[in-house]
Parts: sequence; structure tokens; C-alpha cells
Amino acid sequence: MPSRPVVPRQRHEQRQEQGPGAVLPGAVEASPAYLALAGLGRADARLGLPEEDCAVLEGLAARWLERGVGADYLTRALTAGLPPQVGSPVGFVRRRLTDKMPPRLPAAPQTPVTGTAVRRVMMECTECGVPGPPGALPDGLCRACRTPAPGTAPVTPVEVPAGRDVHALVGSLRDLMRKP
Repeated sequence: MPSRPVVPRQRHEQRQEQGPGAVLPGAVEASPAYLALAGLGRADARLGLPEEDCAVLEGLAARWLERGVGADYLTRALTAGLPPQVGSPVGFVRRRLTDKMPPRLPAAPQTPVTGTAVRRVMMECTECGVPGPPGALPDGLCRACRTPAPGTAPVTPVEVPAGRDVHALVGSLRDLMRKP
């Protein structure tokens, strides 16, 4: 009778012998990429991955995280638009990790290049049309229009009656706009 080939003991068998929650000798703390892949099954049961598959795909997921995306973004990108059935979760996730790899983003925000136009807001006086920055035109009027000309009486603001019904006024204006 031929002898049986010797097969090495599996990691999950060793863990079962040591008890639940035991850490294998030489085991390393799980990386954020590994934890994101392990959590896919909780986000969508069709993408539940065993521990070996998470370890295989960990490098691809780590590349995503190196590009500045978070674990939540990675999970949403992998679970978005899933087909009704996923035959091979590891193959499906590997394909999405490869095909949807985000672009590399610069580490710091780029400053405008010298010589490029910077858009600034300019306003005009509502009376005379003189342009100026927003701080120089309080209430929409330039200094010349705000101060009365010498020899003229100062302009007094219009007094609004205290009992005026704004809702009724707006309603009547709407009615005037509807009539031909």
C-alpha cells in the first residue's frame, strides 16, 4: 500500500488547537488594507473573503490607501454596483482593485503658477457704475455716492410703515405679474 504524502498543517487548524482568539506565533498586526478587505463581507455578503484571500489582495488594497483614499472609500468603491451573484469574490475584488485604481494625488495643494490669472471679484457702484473691490462699496455705493454733494440736502432713508404686511404685498405683486 502506498504511503500517504505528508501535508503541512494548515494555519486555521493551528489556531483551532490553540483556542479561539489565539494569535499564531510570528503573526503581525493586521494592516488597514487587510481590515478593509476583511470588512467587505459585512458591507455586502456577496464579497465575503476568507483570511487567505484577504492576505493575497492586501498589497493591491494597500496601493489604494497609499494614494490617499480611506478604508470607507475603498469599501464603497468595491461594493458599488455589484451584480446579483458573484461567483468568485476574490477574483471579482482583484479585478475591481486593479481596474478602479485611483490616480496618484499630489501630497500638497499646488499653488498657482506665476503668470497665471487669478480671478478676483469686482463690483460696481449701483448709482454711477464706478468699479471697485467689495470692501470699498458698502451697501453697493461708492464713497462719492454715499456722501452728499456740497450745497445739497442729505438724502434721508425712506421710512417703511411699521404695520406693513410683506406677504400681502408680495402676493399682490405676483397677481400683477400674472395679469396681461
